[in-house]
Amino acid sequence: MLGRPLRSGEIVRPLTNLVRRSANLIREVNAMVKTNSPIGGSVEEHVGQGRDRSSTYRETQDRLRPLEEIARVVIMRRAQLGLTQQELADRMGTTKSVISRIESGQHRTSTDTLRRLAEALDGHAVIGFEFGSGSPPSDLVRL
Repeated sequence: MLGRPLRSGEIVRPLTNLVRRSANLIREVNAMVKTNSPIGGSVEEHVGQGRDRSSTYRETQDRLRPLEEIARVVIMRRAQLGLTQQELADRMGTTKSVISRIESGQHRTSTDTLRRLAEALDGHAVIGFEFGSGSPPSDLVRL
């Protein structure tokens, strides 16, 4: 509590400065929106543009897709079980860095690691083969 009444300048000046900073921020945001940048666009638009421009980008994205799908499954299941990466690693008998690499969706892993991972997540790893486009996998094998 102040020991004296406030003068009008002690209220008006800070409010004026706040309004001025807010107006400047609004102008900056509006200027950014008008620029041609992936920021502010959708991820799908950005990925689509990358796929359209570069065959290397397409090849890399296609190569990583299965690894990213496994990563999503692992992250979701670990969250459902309420496990940390370290707790999952302990269940598997491995290190937290192995779990981190798997969850990054950027690294291949062996079928043995996938089997141990599935068991640590209270599940089973299953592998199958697909012959012809659009046909469902046949002869699934439990790892």
